[in-house]
Amino acid sequence: MKNLLVMAVAAVLATNAFAADMKWNGSADWRYSAASENDQLSSVNNTTANQDVSTTKYRAHELRANLGVTGGWEHVEYGIGARTQAAANNEYVTVNSSSATNMGLNFEQAWFRYTRDFGGLDFAVTVGRQKNANVYDQQWETLFSNFDRWDGFGWNFKFGMFGLNASQYILGTENNTSTAGANNASTESYTAASQGTANTTRNFSVLYSVNPYMNWKFSDEIELLFSVAWYKWALNGTPAENQIGGGMTNITTNNSAGTVPALQNGSYLMSNASQWDFLANLSLPYNLAFTGDLVMANKAYYNSLSVVSAGTGASLYNGTTNGQVKVSNTAWTLGLTYGKLRKAQDFTIGYAYTTKGVGSVLDYYTNDKFAADNKGHNIVVGYNIADNLNLGFRWLIMREKQGIAASGVAATDGLAYTGANANQSLHTSYWELTSGMAF
Repeated sequence: MKNLLVMAVAAVLATNAFAADMKWNGSADWRYSAASENDQLSSVNNTTANQDVSTTKYRAHELRANLGVTGGWEHVEYGIGARTQAAANNEYVTVNSSSATNMGLNFEQAWFRYTRDFGGLDFAVTVGRQKNANVYDQQWETLFSNFDRWDGFGWNFKFGMFGLNASQYILGTENNTSTAGANNASTESYTAASQGTANTTRNFSVLYSVNPYMNWKFSDEIELLFSVAWYKWALNGTPAENQIGGGMTNITTNNSAGTVPALQNGSYLMSNASQWDFLANLSLPYNLAFTGDLVMANKAYYNSLSVVSAGTGASLYNGTTNGQVKVSNTAWTLGLTYGKLRKAQDFTIGYAYTTKGVGSVLDYYTNDKFAADNKGHNIVVGYNIADNLNLGFRWLIMREKQGIAASGVAATDGLAYTGANANQSLHTSYWELTSGMAF
């Protein structure tokens, strides 16, 4: 009996100690956004008193929230949490008080981590749904969106100023008739016969990466992080699709009755499945911070195998090979920020210029507004009303980067816009005002 009492008391104390290590975290945000997309064709609808159809405008009220808990004990850590999710790379959901169908919830995190210290070498492996294990541009989101969550294994090694990250993230299951990069479930069924036929072969799509980096601390105010990452997308199906034309709403034609209808945008197939990412973050005196990021995918061409009509997956080509037009396969950002949001009345402002080739990054995983085939300006402002309560403003001024056509006519596909569409160049202005709290 005495032994049972001792064990019970020990269990209570252990439970309390475990609970004391738990840390809750969460946030809630409101966003009002507006955008304008102009194809520069000055087209009007000749059936409705010549009203303009070359510019599309839209606006939205949205909100987001997440709630999670982290904790652990010796050598073991864990994290569990949920968040709202509307679509890929977007936690914001539209407001609708009469229905809950648009208030989707998803796991924000569901991971455990094993850590060890081997005489100055810190080691950790994280298993489950997690943030990216690698170092990447989190300020301007050149390659990956901060809303991305990854399922699989993240590895971290650190020795003094040197570090090495690696990952093996499961993207879902695909065959060559499905779109890779989509959030398909990581489950599959197959037979020996189906695996022996090209169009029914099923495998897991995986993102592999290796990421060495160095962190120099020159003084209390000057610090430099330099990172190199290599990514290999093992997309075992139709490659992920990037929209041609740079638009956020994938307008195929602004109005079929317009005097100059816009060309069909179409989509470019990202079959160039390897990327390098070179990142430099420099912290300077006076709360200044500089970011430089360069993403280089392997060479890509716009040809009969690399373009599909918007939303259908069917080739726009009529069987005639139109040669190989090289598409831009690089993305880069140069940005400067002043100030950091740490406590009440803190203020920050930042500016960056970004350019993303249509064959450089995957739209599904990059910034949800600044997609591939765009170039332009990114301005951010933030202010802390109180501790953990802030206001934010972001303004994107973008234009179509490469201007390659996808009209469905082999003689013009992949070439510059011609004829009545010679001046087509989608210009997008997007701004958002956010208010939120976090703990």
